[in-house]
Amino acid sequence: MDFSTFHYALGTTNAAKKSAVQLATGVEPICLSVPSCISDQPMTEEETITGAINRAKTVFTQIPNVDIGLGLEGGLMYDERFTQEWYLISICAAWNGMKLHVGKGLSFPIPKQAAERIQKENIELSTIIDEWSGIRNSNHQGGAYALLTEGRIRRADVFRDAVIAALTPYFSKLYV
Repeated sequence: MDFSTFHYALGTTNAAKKSAVQLATGVEPICLSVPSCISDQPMTEEETITGAINRAKTVFTQIPNVDIGLGLEGGLMYDERFTQEWYLISICAAWNGMKLHVGKGLSFPIPKQAAERIQKENIELSTIIDEWSGIRNSNHQGGAYALLTEGRIRRADVFRDAVIAALTPYFSKLYV
């Protein structure tokens, strides 16, 4: 599959997300910060997907001559059934003006104390990760994944997988 034959618009200027698209496609996307129209810290999978879709559709209409608009959104979700833990999730929505596809990256458990602070203080996970790591704007770099795994997984890696998952139906003949 050759993803490099298309032109992509990405609904953010976040460096980690831009890197994810480059890693997935071999192409540098045109980046434009567009609103997700959801909360700053999405707390459900549905809200996170909605934000990604909003970004993909908006950037597709804002940037001329692109084939696919991409929206990448990180969020949290609670697993009530099995683990009773909060998970960091990464979503990619891909929109070509006619068909929408959604890809999901790795789900990763976050420490209980982080989840509690997010709920009590109404702050974003990135604020906590910046504090813990001592790195400002860590979500533009390795993010929570890099801190929690001691660099084994980076934010761009997880979003790369979500981008590949969302784009595959556009390129694979098996989806026809």
